[in-house]
Amino acid sequence: MQEKNAKRGRLAKERAKAERKKAGRRETGSALLVCEGECTEPYYLKGLLHHFGINSASVEVLPGQSNSNAVAVVNRARERFEQVPRDRVFVLIDAEQADLDQALKICKTPLQRGNQKKAIPEIRIEPIISAPCFEVWLLLHFRYCDQPFRVFTDVLPELRVHLPEYSKADRDIFSRVGGGEGLQRALLHIPRLRTASENTGARSPASDMDVLVEALRTIAPQE
Repeated sequence: MQEKNAKRGRLAKERAKAERKKAGRRETGSALLVCEGECTEPYYLKGLLHHFGINSASVEVLPGQSNSNAVAVVNRARERFEQVPRDRVFVLIDAEQADLDQALKICKTPLQRGNQKKAIPEIRIEPIISAPCFEVWLLLHFRYCDQPFRVFTDVLPELRVHLPEYSKADRDIFSRVGGGEGLQRALLHIPRLRTASENTGARSPASDMDVLVEALRTIAPQE
């Protein structure tokens, strides 16, 4: 298990590095972001997109549905892609989901556009995983933390030190965690956390959100 977690951390680091290179070239394109959560993730993403100046025509955010598991989120992404193809497809999933491994296997299957006989090898669903939950990423907007967390209720008290009235239904969550300045703090903290996880083999806390952030930079309009 320790080696598996360390490998996952190394892959996330490589993905983030590749996205930063793309962001430097400022490519254009479109993306679909499908969330497990009904409120926090989509509200945060909409704030992030506004911060980058990206409109909904370029990037679509689909909120989660009640009691969605990881496989349901991935399948919903596949279905939406068939309806409205995008250049890239991401799913935001919590690592505490029991069916995570099964969902990751489905992500490896090439996507197909509607009425298309052959799959598109270059387009697969890209998982963005936070362990144990998305709130770890929010916490990193305030401070570095490598404290082991098992479940959401372990993270919540730490986050509420900085956001006493934190609510999953907060539509302004991106600005509440510091907006662009908070984002930069999180981006500084995540490589350190990833390195620590590689060294210890710890599965949590962790987040791939920096991979998504850098991917969205490639879509953001030129300043």
